[in-house]
Amino acid sequence: MSRDLANMLVEAIRQDSLVDGDTVPQPDLADAYAVQSMVLEQLGIAPKGCKLSLRGDSVLSAPLLSVTEHAHFPYQPGLKLEVEIALVLGRDVPVRAQSYHRQDIRDAIAEVRLGVEFVRSRYLGGPQNRTGLLVADLMSNAGYRLGPPLDVDVLTEGRQADPLRVTEGTQPLFDALARHPDIDPLAALVVYANEADRPADSLRQGSVVTTGSLCGGLPLSGAGSVSILLGQHAWTLEITG
Repeated sequence: MSRDLANMLVEAIRQDSLVDGDTVPQPDLADAYAVQSMVLEQLGIAPKGCKLSLRGDSVLSAPLLSVTEHAHFPYQPGLKLEVEIALVLGRDVPVRAQSYHRQDIRDAIAEVRLGVEFVRSRYLGGPQNRTGLLVADLMSNAGYRLGPPLDVDVLTEGRQADPLRVTEGTQPLFDALARHPDIDPLAALVVYANEADRPADSLRQGSVVTTGSLCGGLPLSGAGSVSILLGQHAWTLEITG
C-alpha cells in the first residue's frame, strides 16, 4: 500500500492534481516516512533541507522538494505561501549519545535567512488531521525559496517580534506581528537533533532547516508579485503562470 500511495503522490506532484485521501488507508508514521523516500526516489530529488514541526516531545519532519535563491515560483491550484526563518547549517549535526543543548545548535547555524515555503496539499480537502497522510505528502511542501540574510538575534529567546507585512499585488495578505508557532524557532531543531532514530544523513552541513510559519499559510490567487516586509527586511517574489 505504501508504494501505491507514493505513486499517487508523485503523479499529483507532477500533474498538479489531487489524491482522494478517503480512498487510501492512512499509513502509520514509519510507513509515511517510507513513502517520503519513495516519492523522492521517483522524482530523482536529493533534498537540500527539511521542515520540522514540533508535536509535544517529538518532531514531524519532511524533506523540501526544492531549495533555491530564485525569487520566482510557478503557480499551482491551492498554492499557499508561508514566511519563515531559514536556518542554514554551517557544520554537520550528527546523531550522537551526548545530548545537544540549544547553544550547541545555535553554534552550528552559519546563516539565518528570510525564507518562503510554498505549500500545497496533494489531497482532496487536505489531510484532515490524518498525520500519516500529512507526513507521507512531505507535509504539503511544494518548494522553498531563500531570501535576504536576517540578523542572528532573531534567534534570541524572548526577543520582541518584528512586524510582518505580506502583499499580493495590492492586496494585503498579512499585516501583524510575526509569530513563530513554537515561539522559539530553534525548539523543533533541538528536539530533532536529539532524536536517536532520525536518519544518519540528516542535518548535514549546508542543509536548510525551517521550523514553522510566521504567518500561517496564505492562499495565493494566481500569477503576480508578492512583497514581504519583515522588520526592515524587504523581499519580492514573482509567482509565474
